[in-house]
Amino acid sequence: MEKEIKNSKKNANKKNKNVNIEDVSKKIEKKISEKKVNKKKNIEKELIIKETEKEKNGFFEVILISVIIALIFSLIGYFIGKKTNFENGDYSTATKEIQKFIEEYNYVLENYYGEIDKEELISGAIKGMLSSLDEYSQFVDEDSNNFSITLEGEYEGLGVGISLTTENEIIISTIYPNSPAEKAGLKIYDVITKFNDENVEGLTTSDLVDKISNNENIKLTILRGTEELNFELKKEKIVIQSVHSEMEENNIGYIKVDVFANNTYSQFQKALIELENNNMKSLIIDLRGNSGGHLLAVENMLSLFMNDTHVIYQTEDKDGTEKIYSTGNKDKEYNIVILQNSGSASASEVMATSLREQLGAYIIGNTSYGKGTVQNLQTISGIGQYKVTTKKWLTSNGEWINEVGVKPDLEVSLSEDYYKNPILENDDQYQTAIKYLNEKEN
Repeated sequence: MEKEIKNSKKNANKKNKNVNIEDVSKKIEKKISEKKVNKKKNIEKELIIKETEKEKNGFFEVILISVIIALIFSLIGYFIGKKTNFENGDYSTATKEIQKFIEEYNYVLENYYGEIDKEELISGAIKGMLSSLDEYSQFVDEDSNNFSITLEGEYEGLGVGISLTTENEIIISTIYPNSPAEKAGLKIYDVITKFNDENVEGLTTSDLVDKISNNENIKLTILRGTEELNFELKKEKIVIQSVHSEMEENNIGYIKVDVFANNTYSQFQKALIELENNNMKSLIIDLRGNSGGHLLAVENMLSLFMNDTHVIYQTEDKDGTEKIYSTGNKDKEYNIVILQNSGSASASEVMATSLREQLGAYIIGNTSYGKGTVQNLQTISGIGQYKVTTKKWLTSNGEWINEVGVKPDLEVSLSEDYYKNPILENDDQYQTAIKYLNEKEN
């Protein structure tokens, strides 16, 4: 068998260096299937025996399936590692592994006692493969999917964020300006009790989001205090505002960036221009709680501050290190303070380190999260999406902050007063930034 495969492979290489791996796999599968025809009756007898001795052999079958799936996981990982060889037409080192995979895959399909969903089998294999990598390589779950919607910067919906309380009540936690929810009169902390007259008790937030996504006209019954109210809403295009800005005393500009979405750059650019046109003398960029987003967004935002001689950050993968440069044409000369905390991660850390290392920005707050890797999103038709880590990112000076974080120039924590009453007057980090910039101006 192995000799036949090697000969067919040798002939295939002579004819065409760009061999189609799917064709090779199909040929191998055909040979294996032919080899197993004579064993079919024995296999059927074996299945009958296993069914009648279910209690005795059940545990063994579970263990066997687990071992086979584990093998699939490792093989898929192996194939990825051999991708370059496949593209070059060299599949000699992987033929045996492909054969093993097909043999065991077919064994599972033919011998497993229950019904098998092939897509679920593949999905499980990929999930297992990803689980053996780093924590950021994973299938896109509901939370990740909601974050992906946020990163798009806009979506079709009601313009509300919902949360599940400790009492398992679904409450409205966010209402976007000019959204159907705001126009209808919904308020934060309203408790949603019914969706289209059906009780939502026992539903998760993801369940309710799915219901909203699959319906055009929506009726929500909510409990506000002791009063029950009904609201009829229709979904609209919601643009997520990820940038908020204002001018403080002594012409200190303040820009809060919640996330680096597709539309964050345009919002940030508009806010910065407005502040500069109003005679801004220094700037606070608030990245607290910003878990990251699109690197392209932060690249464009940083290019507003520095000319093209500056390195913004670097990336490192199996092929080496690449420096990413600004595309701007002028350095900003005013003082900049970055506010960050332990929730500031990834693209936020790119922005903070770049402005500090290249323009001398001052960082106030707490040590950031420490995420120094970059993920790519892959889509599998009929199965879903997954993220896989493809490279490291380094600061403009070449430092890797993964699991270490970015240390502030001045460590300042929020006081208990702020958590009791979260307003700017009680915000120690913000007030420290104002004081620092006032002293720099004098």
